[in-house]
Amino acid sequence: MSRPATTNDTKRALRRGVLAATLAALIGIFSAGISAAGPEQTFSVFVHIDYPDGFVYEHAFATGVPASEVGSIVAECGRSHKWGAGSAVRYHCFAQPE
Repeated sequence: MSRPATTNDTKRALRRGVLAATLAALIGIFSAGISAAGPEQTFSVFVHIDYPDGFVYEHAFATGVPASEVGSIVAECGRSHKWGAGSAVRYHCFAQPE
């Protein structure tokens, strides 16, 4: 036969419920924060070349570049296009967010 619930039983059950609700809320908050952060921002690196006859060449050198690697990819782009320096009026490489 079951006994009637006492005040202590009620308080214990209430504490367990509050603890479970708090933990569920904290897990939900942290999960939402992680998913809201999303993936890291990526960039495309372009080369831009101006020629004496007015022709402009602009092309994607690299796409999907993480923010941490943009500086090295832009530098590599600049080094790889030095061959055109004699015939080009101006050239440069730049990054643009995707």
